[in-house]
Amino acid sequence: MSQGTTVTPFEVGAMSAVVGAGVGYALAPRKYNLEQLLTIKPDIFEKSLPQKSMAKASEAQKIAHSVIKEAREAIIKAAGKNAAEEKLVEFLKSPDMYDAYKTIKGFLPKARAQSAIVLGVIAGVIGAIVKMVYNQKHT
Repeated sequence: MSQGTTVTPFEVGAMSAVVGAGVGYALAPRKYNLEQLLTIKPDIFEKSLPQKSMAKASEAQKIAHSVIKEAREAIIKAAGKNAAEEKLVEFLKSPDMYDAYKTIKGFLPKARAQSAIVLGVIAGVIGAIVKMVYNQKHT
């Protein structure tokens, strides 16, 4: 007699969803401190605060995003005059910049949670479908 356990498509889907949520959370944008946010490469900045997510942001978050973007541009311009460090220090001491950062910082965890949920749902659905197809072929 062979003993075996059966795994339902629902169980496979649930486990796939959990794994997908973990992967989605791990791959989502990280929180950066203000200095990192002002000096990271442009492509990483865009991945951290994507335009699609910012379109759904509150008005305060949109304003904070534009303030930080303008500061990043000012630092890049100052780099041409070898004054980037001074400009960065100026922004780091600015209370307005810190307030903008706090507003954006509060937005980043939502992006992580959203990525985890989306990837979890997608992985769960795919896992359940694959299990159903596999069962169909082997019955």
